[in-house]
Amino acid sequence: MFTSKKIQTVGTIKEFLNPSPVKESTEVITGQEGMPFVFGAMFPVFFTMQPSMSFAATTATASVKEEVSRKVIDAFNPLTELVQGLSYPLAFLAFSAAGIYWLLGNRPKALEMMQGATIGYIIVQLSPMLMRLLVSVTAGF
Repeated sequence: MFTSKKIQTVGTIKEFLNPSPVKESTEVITGQEGMPFVFGAMFPVFFTMQPSMSFAATTATASVKEEVSRKVIDAFNPLTELVQGLSYPLAFLAFSAAGIYWLLGNRPKALEMMQGATIGYIIVQLSPMLMRLLVSVTAGF
């Protein structure tokens, strides 16, 4: 009840989020200590110097946003690489099926399949760029 809490200063947000083991200390940092002054022999009066101010360490918010953006993009890399790896064989199968439809005389269906396969393949191959664009747009919020 009459004890004060420990005050710990953290340099950066990274140190705060990933703390390293710190030796336990019982010292309490309260700024400048009071100095006793006695008037006569009866009344102790405590005077303190001007209180010291403490603020949290500031970091550049741009670097934090860039770090978060990079981590989001890195988190989705395995998924985008998997989809990109599957897009080539699937586009090949779609073009082969479109070729068969073309040979059988169903040219509108063949053109529709080729158009869909081409657009899908381009979108899948551009997905990392679209992800970076989406992250950069939402980084401002």
